[in-house]
Amino acid sequence: MPLRPRSLRPFRQAPPQKVEIPEQARLRVPVDELIDFATNVFLAHDVPESRARLSAEALCYGDLTGRPNAGLATLARTYLPLFEGGQVRPRAEPLVIADRGAAALLDGRRALGLWAVSDAMDRAVARAGRHGVGLVSMRGVSAFGLASHHAGRALQHGMIGLVLATGGEENPSREGVNPLGMAAPAGAYPAFVFDMDAEDLSVDTVPAAAGLMLLVEVFAGLLSGVADHDHDTGVLVLAIAPTTLRSADGFYRAASALFGSVLGWDAGTPVRYPGWKEAEHAEQCRALGVPLDAYLYRQLAGLAGRLGLLMPNPTD
Repeated sequence: MPLRPRSLRPFRQAPPQKVEIPEQARLRVPVDELIDFATNVFLAHDVPESRARLSAEALCYGDLTGRPNAGLATLARTYLPLFEGGQVRPRAEPLVIADRGAAALLDGRRALGLWAVSDAMDRAVARAGRHGVGLVSMRGVSAFGLASHHAGRALQHGMIGLVLATGGEENPSREGVNPLGMAAPAGAYPAFVFDMDAEDLSVDTVPAAAGLMLLVEVFAGLLSGVADHDHDTGVLVLAIAPTTLRSADGFYRAASALFGSVLGWDAGTPVRYPGWKEAEHAEQCRALGVPLDAYLYRQLAGLAGRLGLLMPNPTD
């Protein structure tokens, strides 16, 4: 479920502040204030305003959907070092290498992946609106967070989104290289949103994983032309407009029937599909604030002090 776009707020600089860390192990921060804070961090690193906001939404998506290890916790250990090491060009303009109407090949030219993959999905959606399907193959981007967030940008247009990625092995933790994310409308129910981590594609698990790994390599690696997996990431972004093939009402009813058939109970435990729990968590975050542990809050407060930013206060 994608974060709702909001208007940009101006970058606010402030003198270093002393932030009191509450005693409780976990606290909550309003969603909008947290995204504003992340936006300002990217602005402080010369990322243009519109890109900074999209990047902040992609970064905070992990916290909003209950996967904090893929959220703000990666800011200091994954993304800021990319700026410091010159591995990201904050204002890089993607280069269109080939444009064939429904499909295009881009070179991101070391753009920040948190923005570039969302931008690629928006391009794919625009093409799908004209041709029924839109495909963008891209190389030359950095870490981009959860693939499902970028895939989910297709949902607000009633489309199916798919993101595949490969490369970036130079990062030992593989953070930011989430090889598969999909989002699809589920009719009357919360959208189907699915992520597959790099570990799930290990050839040491089951034979099917090897086949899936090769599938990702073909579509995200071979198609994009990634030559150096250690220093580059190849991405395939796909948007499909179902209503170009069938009626919107028919697709809605079929999706409701499909995902409704999955719901049930097993030994007193509710059975749900990927995306349901995340949607519930996001609604709680919007109502109550995003849960952060005190250690991460202290880290972010220290970063705010160094950059002269205002750190969001936790809710009461």
